[in-house]
Amino acid sequence: MKKNELVWRELVDAAIVQRERRWNNVDDVAFRAGVAPATAAYALRRVIEIGAIQQHHAGFTVVNPAKVLTLLCAARSILSDTLAIVTMHDHDIEHLRDRWGAGLIAGGAAAAVELLGGVNTVSDYSERIFYLRDGEAIRTLTELVDQRKEAQHSGFGRDRGNVTLLLADPRAARNWRRHTSFAQTYADLFATPGWQASEFRLALDEKYLSGRDWDQDSA
Repeated sequence: MKKNELVWRELVDAAIVQRERRWNNVDDVAFRAGVAPATAAYALRRVIEIGAIQQHHAGFTVVNPAKVLTLLCAARSILSDTLAIVTMHDHDIEHLRDRWGAGLIAGGAAAAVELLGGVNTVSDYSERIFYLRDGEAIRTLTELVDQRKEAQHSGFGRDRGNVTLLLADPRAARNWRRHTSFAQTYADLFATPGWQASEFRLALDEKYLSGRDWDQDSA
C-alpha cells in the first residue's frame, strides 16, 4: 500500500474499531501507521480538505471516519501490490494454513467472516486473499507453486479458485494476527470484483457503520 493509505487505514481502524478519534499530534498517527511524520502530514491534508478531521490546539480529531474510509477505498489497488495469483485446490489452501501458521494472514472475504463473528452467513466465495507476514512465507510460496504445477498435470484435487497473495507492510505484519484489520478488509473487498465481495462489504457496513455518524464535535 502507498504510505498515505497506511495513514488513512490507521485513522479508520482507530476510529471505528477502537473508538479512538482524538490524536495529540501528527507524530502519533505517523508512528502508529509506520510512516514518517512528513508523510503523515501530507496524507492528512486531503482528509482536512473534505472535513473528515478537525484540527484544534491539542492535535486533531477524526469527526467523520466514513469519509476517510471512502478515500482509502478509492485509492486501493490490490493488483499493484500482488505478489502472485494462483489457482489452488482445497488441499493446497489447507497446506497454506498448516505450513505457515502465524506467517499467513487471511484477507478479503475470509477476514470479513472473522470480523462478522466467525460464521459465514453472507455468501460463498472462491476469490481468496492472503497476506504473507515474512520472507519465510514467500519462500514457502515458491515451493507451493512448484508443487501446484505438478499437481495440475496429475489432475489431483478440486479447484477452489484464485488465491491472491500479497506481502503485509511491516506495521501490519506486527499487529495483525489471523486476519486483516477492518479498514484493510473493507478496502480490499471494495477493490475486489464480483457480487460476493460487495455482499461482504455491505455486511460490514451493517455491523460497523449502520448508525448515522454525523460529524462529531472535536471537543
